[in-house]
Amino acid sequence: MTHGKILILNKDKEENSDIKKILRKYGYEVITRPIGTNINQAITMIAPHIILMVDEYHEVNDQQILNILQTINIPVIIILKANEEAKKLTYIKMGAKDYIEAPIDEAKLILKVKNQLKIVELQEDLHRTKKALEESIFTINNQKIELEHNLNMASKIQEALIPQSLGSIPNCSFAWHFQPSGKVGGDIFDVFMLDEDHMGVYVIDVMGHGVASSMLAVALSESLILDIDRGSPLKRKLDQYPYYEIVSPLEVIKYLNRRFPFTKYQHYFTIFYMVLNTKTGVGKYVRGAHPSPILIKSDGNILELDGYGTPVGFEFTEEYEENTVYLDSGDNLFIYTDGLLELRDQAGDTLEHDGLMRHIKKEIRYNHHNHYLTTNLKQKISQQKTLKDDLSILEMKWVKFI
Repeated sequence: MTHGKILILNKDKEENSDIKKILRKYGYEVITRPIGTNINQAITMIAPHIILMVDEYHEVNDQQILNILQTINIPVIIILKANEEAKKLTYIKMGAKDYIEAPIDEAKLILKVKNQLKIVELQEDLHRTKKALEESIFTINNQKIELEHNLNMASKIQEALIPQSLGSIPNCSFAWHFQPSGKVGGDIFDVFMLDEDHMGVYVIDVMGHGVASSMLAVALSESLILDIDRGSPLKRKLDQYPYYEIVSPLEVIKYLNRRFPFTKYQHYFTIFYMVLNTKTGVGKYVRGAHPSPILIKSDGNILELDGYGTPVGFEFTEEYEENTVYLDSGDNLFIYTDGLLELRDQAGDTLEHDGLMRHIKKEIRYNHHNHYLTTNLKQKISQQKTLKDDLSILEMKWVKFI
């Protein structure tokens, strides 16, 4: 409860001693001032919680009283003579909060004072709450700006990990599309030469999307380095020529299972990893619960690169299955993350696996230019208002030149 500093305004500051005695009896601090030319300044200096204004020496149209009532933000109780009904209404219209009639009834006076002090206390609480809310909103807005900045930086870092150019892979041409559902996402992919004859390609989809998934995707990208001296999981040193060997996809997946356990990161991921001999078109691959890549043969037949494998991170006892694929000149390999299957048509239905297969069969019937699947799907993606999941597409065509 507010302590209660009360200012009594009267023509003569020594008047109303009975009122002062009553108020002080209840522990209120009482100050009296005569109404004068500097009364507003005095009110500002005293800063009372309530003002008691005695009317008996003033007319209600007194400019000083009107000025006080309309310019201060302090509740005013008017002390009136009995039966001054017209003045009661006029003072209330002018801004007074309450009134009491003389002779003063002690119980009524204290009740009215307590009521006004309670209102003052509630107003102060409201002001503090409003101020705290404004400060919180200011802090949140600053944090939002900082978060947006950090997300933009994280987005640029992630985009830098996506291949910018893949024109130096023998016998192979590529098209790709990457689009996170938010600022950042959990998809990552790369294509690289392991040596003069062998190419490595992986597509990874970390569970969920957002910052946590993006951080793990970046960590995976940094882990799958080619530098043997830094402990590359993709190549290992040998003591004899050529002084290295390419690690099989099966061993790479087993390494990732040990390196990124779910118990540590609370995330799992799916992966497709393949080592392809770019001269012969023979590839070895492993699927860690990733959607089966689609192989469109040069004669129009469609195959799916299947193979048993669980999500990476759970360290299940079941073995992964490493399979072999044989590419013919002109074959297209279409690798994607499951965000592609979440695309919706105009009716709101999701694409799903069957819809994707129908789309591919339709496209290969009418289109024959390079990477037409990715090109046309990008148009479909651009029509989506939002994406439910991160989406990545990597399309490779193998044509034997050398």
